[in-house]
Amino acid sequence: MEHSKQYFKDPDVKPWIQPSNSSRIIPCETFEHHSKYNSIITQFDLVCSRDILVAATQFFHLFGVLLGGIITTKLLESISPRNTMLLGMYSQIMCGCLTGLVNIFELHMLFRCLSAICCGLMYTAGGVILSDITSGKYRTASMCLFEQFWSIGVMFLPGIASFWSNWSHLYLAISLPTFVLVFLHRWIPDSPKWLLQQGRIREAKAVLEDSAKVNGNTNQIPSDFVDQLNLMAEIMKTKPDPDPWWSIWETYKTRKNLILVHLAWSIFIIVYYGMLLNIRAFGTDHLQINTVIAGASEIIGTFIGFGLIMCTAKKWFLAGLFNIFGGLVTYLAWIIPAEVIGNLRTVFLMLTAMVAKMSISCCLSLLTVCTTELAEENKKKGAAYSAIVWARIWLLSAPFVGATIIFGQLLPQTIFGSLTLIGGIIAGSIHSPQTHPCIKKLQFSQKVHCIN
Repeated sequence: MEHSKQYFKDPDVKPWIQPSNSSRIIPCETFEHHSKYNSIITQFDLVCSRDILVAATQFFHLFGVLLGGIITTKLLESISPRNTMLLGMYSQIMCGCLTGLVNIFELHMLFRCLSAICCGLMYTAGGVILSDITSGKYRTASMCLFEQFWSIGVMFLPGIASFWSNWSHLYLAISLPTFVLVFLHRWIPDSPKWLLQQGRIREAKAVLEDSAKVNGNTNQIPSDFVDQLNLMAEIMKTKPDPDPWWSIWETYKTRKNLILVHLAWSIFIIVYYGMLLNIRAFGTDHLQINTVIAGASEIIGTFIGFGLIMCTAKKWFLAGLFNIFGGLVTYLAWIIPAEVIGNLRTVFLMLTAMVAKMSISCCLSLLTVCTTELAEENKKKGAAYSAIVWARIWLLSAPFVGATIIFGQLLPQTIFGSLTLIGGIIAGSIHSPQTHPCIKKLQFSQKVHCIN
């Protein structure tokens, strides 16, 4: 009673109606929860004026993602990608379990950040291996579809969560299965390119011979295979290191595209994660099915992006149009009649949001695969590093955009939709050559052409 008098004019008569400080969020001293599921929100009382701490814990997770990529890049200078993955696996098991076991909120945020760093070790090192053991269209496919497993994980998460009634148990359930990856690690190949750069010829030879055996191409291994590997290792030693990431801005003819691609990265990465976190704005009654739909929308969008990369030189323009359309569709949420309530309203809200979810995933596929096309050969690695770090710095703001829901249910979606629209205009202005130009040749008196 004494506490409420600080904020309400008349605490005896429905005090929650007329706060004296004109605030929409009233600080509370104690909370009483009646929920079948013991979530982080109920565990740490992340409600009322403490609701912003939900965004804070998400912020620390995304900060760990940022640090994980930077740390992995540095570790790969001396530790092989395969061993970096193994380090990340063991570390993630430990940090992930501790995240769910600690009962102090500050420690929870710390270990959540550390868990994200460990995931970054696995994710980034795995991407390097995929990039180094594939080439051409197969490399494009592996890089593009690599992102699908994130969406598949999003779709599986509600099902896994349904088996547990406590968030601590859920953290253990998603952390301990990493032991399966530790067991499968013996079959994960190392990067032959990294091994050759370190002069480890014998190990690189073993990896490549094993790959040839799996693919049934052992008869294509040349007789002077070892000599060729030695020559390649010597060339790699004498080859100058890639230009530092800041040097990408020195070339005037690529500067415009690189500025545009950095802006596109920052916008789409915010909207991609922000819209996923904003799913709970559509109600908690259907949170599980809505999360599955969001993951499925991401998969569809990724395949659309993959098709644009493989089939057309106008990939950026078409992806930009798709995102302009997706951004405009999000505004339709404002014209849903007030009479539409309950489950039907949730359906309409999801429809207006998921078109943008597809278009965003489509453009992120292009950004993941085609960013390096915009830089000169010796600056490609720097361009990729610069764009991703830049994007992950801006990603830290995504949870706080979602926190604007306190001013209205549709405000976060409107912000994300506007960003999608702006991102579509930016993406459509990027110009780069077709990723895989088709070779026009005469076959059976018919010409084979690409889509232009």
